[in-house]
Amino acid sequence: MLITPALLDTALRIVRSHGVGFLATTDECGAPRVRPVQHLAVEDDATIWFATSPRSRKALDLRARPEVSYSVEDRPAVAYATLYARAETVDSEAESSARWDETLRPFFPAGPTGGDFLLVRLVPHRVEVLDFSAGVHPEPYGLVPAISVLRGAGSGPSQAGKSKL
Repeated sequence: MLITPALLDTALRIVRSHGVGFLATTDECGAPRVRPVQHLAVEDDATIWFATSPRSRKALDLRARPEVSYSVEDRPAVAYATLYARAETVDSEAESSARWDETLRPFFPAGPTGGDFLLVRLVPHRVEVLDFSAGVHPEPYGLVPAISVLRGAGSGPSQAGKSKL
């Protein structure tokens, strides 16, 4: 399957249509840690924004080992998108306030400038998508996802459907 920039649009549609994804980090021993994360924004270049406590395990993990993956599933469509990204913490009160969402108040009672709010930006370098409802399923059917490398980076073995956007 020849992949076009439409693959990025498919990934964006999946991620934007679901407010929660799964963030995978690694701990100090290299063991994986996966947890649900509510994203605050998804930009057109697939940059993901979310918040956490600076004292959380995820904050410790991504500061020490910033290579992460973020995956969102659309079960009814039999689809998912995974973004392989570099996590960056953003220490800006202005940016934190601009990205603040009141639904976060139970987790951050003091708000975006209260000291327990850490804004995180995920800058993806690779996108993996499988979406049967949209016909995004390279051969062999259902066995490999479509993969696009963004910003000239990426890793992993060569697979069917690999392309650069």
